[in-house]
Parts: sequence; structure tokens; C-alpha cells
Amino acid sequence: MAKKSAKKPMKKMARRKSAPKGAGRLESAAATIRRLDAEFMRAANALDAGALVKAFYAKDAVLLPPNSPAVEGHDGIRQMLQGIMDGGMTSMKLETTTIASAGDLAYGRGRYSLTMQPPGGAPVTDVGKYVVVYRRQPGGTWRAVADIFNSDQPAQ
Repeated sequence: MAKKSAKKPMKKMARRKSAPKGAGRLESAAATIRRLDAEFMRAANALDAGALVKAFYAKDAVLLPPNSPAVEGHDGIRQMLQGIMDGGMTSMKLETTTIASAGDLAYGRGRYSLTMQPPGGAPVTDVGKYVVVYRRQPGGTWRAVADIFNSDQPAQ
């Protein structure tokens, strides 16, 4: 008579969740915000509002410029920023001084410097401050969802 072998229960192998496609190594929110700032400045200084909006803003983002209504979505933000660029922008610098994050939200606070030279006019530099709220997108990337800025200069 053949001896029956006892069946051992099979161990379940733990399934690894794969990273979302294109996520690669997940950056910290702070590292990502610093990289996004660099991309923002690169595109702004190249006077390329389309590249700036695509790299920096979520599709449902809102831009809250001073003395103007809120501007919503990629098309509206691109048109507004291109208007600033076409108005004689010659340089843009961002310096994010504070970054904090929790879960899928983060914010950066800092100061900007923007130089304009209107056609036929002398160069004018504006300095001010901003707050940008970022949200992690599907796939792990971060994009700005709310961006507000205003000048340190007195109202004219």
C-alpha cells in the first residue's frame, strides 16, 4: 500500500504593487517643487507659455493674479502668461523659501523677481511673493493646482 503524502498548504506569495507607469523613483515633494520651479523659470525665460503650463500646472489648476479675476485651466493660464511674456517680459526668477507637504498635497511659498521691458520703454523690475499649492497626480507626478502671486510694490 502506497503511503499518502500529507498536502501542505501553499504559502501565498505577497504581491508587490507595481509603481504607476512612468512614476519611476518617487521624488520627495520638496525635490519635485524645486525641479518644477527650475522648469517654470526655464520655460518663462524662453517665453514659452505652452511649455510652462504643461510642465507646471494641473489641467484643473487656477491662477490667481493680482487685480484680475481667477484664471482657470490650461488654456486660460497659457493665454494669460503668454500675454505677460508678449508684453515685454525679459526675465523671471523664483525663490521658494518654504515647502511643506502632507499626503498628496504640498505647498511652496516664496518670492519672485520679474523684469519687463515694454516696447519703447525702459526696463522695470517687479518683486513680490507667491504661494503655490501642489497635488500629486495619477502616476505620481506633482502639479500646481492653485497659484497666487502679488507685488511688493505699492499700488499705483
